[in-house]
Amino acid sequence: MDPLVRSPVGRETQTAELETLLASAMAGKGQAAFVIGEAGLGKTTILEHASVRARSLDMRTLHGAAQELERQRPFAAISACLGGGEAPADIFGTRAAEILRDDSQRTVPEVHPGWGGVDFATVEMMLGVVDDLCAQEPLAVMLDDFQWADEASLQVLNGLVKSVHHLPLLVVCAYRPAPGNKEIERLAHSLAAGNSTVLELAPLTAPKVLVLLTRLCGAEPGPHLRRMAEGADGSPLYIKELVNALALEGAIEIHDGIADVTTDCPLPPLTAVITSSLCHLPEGVLQALRTASVLGDGFTALDLAAVLEVPTHQLLSVIAEAEMAGVLRSRGDRLHFRHDLVRRTLYDTLSGSVRAMLHVKTAQALAGAGVVPERVAEHLCQAAPEAGSFLLDWLAESAVHLTTRAPALALDLLDKALKLTGPGDERYATLPLHRALAQLACGHLADAEESARCALARTTRGPGWEVALRWIVVEAAFARGRVDLALHEARSAYESVNVPESEAVGFHAFSSLCLFALGRRSEAEDVAVAARHAAQTHADGRALAYALQTLALSRFRKSPDTEAMELARQASRTAQQALHPAQWHVLQLALANCCIELDRSHEAAAALAAVREATQRTGGIFLPAYHLSCALLAFHTGRWDDAFADIEAGLETAEPFGLKRALQALATLINVHRGTPPTEVPAFDAEKSGDEGGVASYYEYLPWCASALVDEAHNNHERSYARLVGAFEGSGSHLGTAVLGFLACDLVRLAMARGDMTDAQRFASAAQQRADKSGAPYHLGDALRCQGMLAQDPDLLLRAARCYHDAPRPMNEAHAYADAAELLARTGRSDEACALRDKALEIYTSLGATWDAARTTARLRSAGIRRHRGRPRNVVRHGWDALTPTERIVAEHIAGGCCNAEIATRMSISRRTVSTHVSSILKKLDMTSRVELAGEVIRRQHQNRSRPSV
Repeated sequence: MDPLVRSPVGRETQTAELETLLASAMAGKGQAAFVIGEAGLGKTTILEHASVRARSLDMRTLHGAAQELERQRPFAAISACLGGGEAPADIFGTRAAEILRDDSQRTVPEVHPGWGGVDFATVEMMLGVVDDLCAQEPLAVMLDDFQWADEASLQVLNGLVKSVHHLPLLVVCAYRPAPGNKEIERLAHSLAAGNSTVLELAPLTAPKVLVLLTRLCGAEPGPHLRRMAEGADGSPLYIKELVNALALEGAIEIHDGIADVTTDCPLPPLTAVITSSLCHLPEGVLQALRTASVLGDGFTALDLAAVLEVPTHQLLSVIAEAEMAGVLRSRGDRLHFRHDLVRRTLYDTLSGSVRAMLHVKTAQALAGAGVVPERVAEHLCQAAPEAGSFLLDWLAESAVHLTTRAPALALDLLDKALKLTGPGDERYATLPLHRALAQLACGHLADAEESARCALARTTRGPGWEVALRWIVVEAAFARGRVDLALHEARSAYESVNVPESEAVGFHAFSSLCLFALGRRSEAEDVAVAARHAAQTHADGRALAYALQTLALSRFRKSPDTEAMELARQASRTAQQALHPAQWHVLQLALANCCIELDRSHEAAAALAAVREATQRTGGIFLPAYHLSCALLAFHTGRWDDAFADIEAGLETAEPFGLKRALQALATLINVHRGTPPTEVPAFDAEKSGDEGGVASYYEYLPWCASALVDEAHNNHERSYARLVGAFEGSGSHLGTAVLGFLACDLVRLAMARGDMTDAQRFASAAQQRADKSGAPYHLGDALRCQGMLAQDPDLLLRAARCYHDAPRPMNEAHAYADAAELLARTGRSDEACALRDKALEIYTSLGATWDAARTTARLRSAGIRRHRGRPRNVVRHGWDALTPTERIVAEHIAGGCCNAEIATRMSISRRTVSTHVSSILKKLDMTSRVELAGEVIRRQHQNRSRPSV
């Protein structure tokens, strides 16, 4: 260690720990650390020390600090760290800035999450920037004062901490403990094991206080100085400020190697000590620093000059003097106070009216400089009502951008603006609309609906405004699950004399979606057909897209066939041009699911690949929905480890949108088939339905099926059967066809086991009708398997197995072989039965379906087949042979030096899925870093090349 880089006094243990973590990250094994302590205990000093050590190791080092003023600005804290400000430092900072400036994600309620208005698409892209940085070189990210971090930055931190184990990355986050810091406390302490370390700072002990005093004074402290320092309660900041203030007063004298104060006086409060240390500065410098305190930490000389209304060159000597006094420090092109308590002390010396005036001037200066509207809004929020006319004029121009980029901040400011004006002011008229939009964007759906209704009752600005407000009412009602109310409002808008005919057709088309969501499919189709014709007449692309969407969904639910696919393609093509990207994603995902159902795996994969990047940009519900569709495709085609990777990736953002149940249910299905003990499998309350009409509702069959399978694993066949029958026969429910499609043969099998041949025949007939309509191999296989079980005909079962093989649906194929083997065994055809049993067991083994294998073995044992003529291979769960084909491809890309984003692009999967695969690979190989993995891949490649050919 460089002897000139001394550890902070009393923090030697913590700095040594961080140096160890730095070395680990340099070696490719990433780490996360949380430094926790009250104000003044040395968190910032520890981060600065770690930054110096990181740079000495040639690690790229990024440093950022959250600010109290910026708590409502999304991504404020993390963008300060990644360089996404107005003047990005490099290509990565430019990328971060471009991501934050992208307004394309917003405007529909489905996109907006339920957690603090966080835009998960931007979270994902910011994590991608860090991935790319790590691909260039080891990276250290230092985050200070995160007790003030905005929710979006906390989500990025969450993603960083979860990904450190497979990146050359050290993340160090410092924060003060406080009751309102539940999210960061949860993150810090829930991950205390593994790759995360918690460093809690306590006040300095008395011996360490003496060491610090000696270092600061250059001599051993005398008795008076010691007594004064005792009142600092072990706070390093307090002690440093005390010594600095006393030195400026000339109150410390050194005699015979002892430093002491001339008098023994009580210790003043910390703010008084800081004020005393500042009072020696010239008044001009102090005035500039007071103004700078309003700007917050991390301001530029240009910012300060603009607010003071002086040329920048006149400030250079002022800034230099402040730096010489140690009040300001420069980092890049920005200036920072030596501690936020110094800034806060200066800020508190300003009267309320002066603060407000300075915030207004700052807002005006920033607006004039063309900075992002969020930064202007932060100061206007502090300045109202003094902002007055400027606030109203600025909002008239900036409300649209502000509502799109920072809806919570916009809502706060709009509420303040509405109190400053009234209906008589021309500027007032636009505010209620923007307020309703901000509420919609924040996910305050009921409030948005109410605000739009009130504005509708007062608006006099013409049909354009009425149409916009009516759409808010309709979309808010639909998004909060009040589909009946959304239908009523859409019809009211369609029939309103104030809504032009060219706009009314859009409401008419949207009402068809509402009808479909309510289960009134016949009406929905009739309205959609009429709306389709009207949309074509008026050349209304949005209305046409809604109508085609209803027709496609209706056809898909009724009969997932080629006609349904063609309607879905038409709807997707139209929506891509006419609707918000998020609404196109609905149709593209529906198309992918239709392809999955019809066994068009390649087309399904292509549809998902086409929407991959778009869902990552848009975020919201579409990220977990995309991963769920990918997981379903992998599950049905027998790639269960790949399915788990997408399940885990989807769960990251699924909870606010109701898709967590479906993802967990699919994981449960795989776990039960793989023999996870039922006591370890979470039970699902299948009666708890999802949002009626929402995206999540169309996957509610998965919890039903998972619950039924768990029941069967518990040998509760009656409840399993009752659950599936209840779902299939649910009045007006969309679940019937879905459950039939997922477990049609199990319905027949369970009905036969109960001796209920009437119901068994009914389910088999339904499966046959579906197969006749679609012609899909999977559906034909289900129909043949059902008839084969009813007729006790092994030939029909073998035909079913061939259909499943063509699909491909390996698990279903194995089930058909097992059914046929049991029938053959019971008729004395043991050799044929053994051959089919071995085929079934080989497939089960390849899937890892140990529960199904054991059940098949037991069934055949009871039929008289007791001996294996060849035991299937064991499932390998650890080591190189345990890697799936997908995981091996990922490993090869890592060995080739690709980052996660590059691998995602090459493989047409999401960055998050790649991250999950990397975690799985490292776990299977018992490795801790990508470096180890790359070395192992290269070693194996070299070994294979060195082997002589046979």
